[in-house]
Amino acid sequence: DKWQLWRSDAGAHAMALRGTVMKVGSILEDLISVLVRATGRVTVDRQSVDFQFAADPAAGVHLGFALGTLLLLKDPVHGILAQLAQRGIGPGSQVYVTGHSQGAAMATLLRSYLAHAPDAPAGLLCKTYVFAQPRPGNDHYALDFERRCSNPGLAFRVTNSLDWVPQVPFTVELFRDLNEPNPLSVLAPSRLMGLLMKALESMAAEARHLIDKHSRAHLLPRAAALARMVRPSGSTTSVTAFDVDVLPSLNFVNAGSEEALTGTPCAGAECHDAFFQHHCTTYYALLLAQVP
Repeated sequence: DKWQLWRSDAGAHAMALRGTVMKVGSILEDLISVLVRATGRVTVDRQSVDFQFAADPAAGVHLGFALGTLLLLKDPVHGILAQLAQRGIGPGSQVYVTGHSQGAAMATLLRSYLAHAPDAPAGLLCKTYVFAQPRPGNDHYALDFERRCSNPGLAFRVTNSLDWVPQVPFTVELFRDLNEPNPLSVLAPSRLMGLLMKALESMAAEARHLIDKHSRAHLLPRAAALARMVRPSGSTTSVTAFDVDVLPSLNFVNAGSEEALTGTPCAGAECHDAFFQHHCTTYYALLLAQVP
């Protein structure tokens, strides 16, 4: 299952999102993607799906994780929104949101969606615990999420210091990612600095173009599946492209209050497992040893 809904005897609910599966498309979704505006729409074959993951207009989110989250939300029968409504989970309901790996990034975006989107149920009492979270958005998204969820003590992410997954997707912070005013926007740069800035921005633009082109090819099936969920019956099902507002940035960061675990170096055969530091069992052992 891609997500599960649990109910305790006391009446609280928990939503658990699955992490990456060992398929090329799923892994590439983690490693390679672009930032899109946190509030906007994805248009597929003339069918548009609106979304809102933040209030900050400068917030951006990871496109692959955003599409995956929308798929879990929008399925008209098995989707999160449909199941919450069907089971009467509404104002005042206590809901825990959790996930590991890719599921941790999507659980973070899910929590944001429940806080901001017009079609989300109002009044849920949510708390988030995620593990081994890859970076779900840019710094403005992270600050938006942390102000809304972490500042009240309602959103935590657990990170093993030796796990590589929280370090992806690959990120580059350039001058245009800085808030303004700053010294570069107020003071005229030297000729040498100006040339350097221009060269770096040109390289970054080319990198974004290549990543965007590569990402879309792998994410097209997800976009097509999303369109089929919301399109009226009788519409065509052939999809060859999708449109979304891509940001001119590759500045990905983590989001949520961090509970840091000190990793234990691998030994012997463990070192041949690229995911050894990332496994749920590794996190569980570290939690038992280090968290009272």
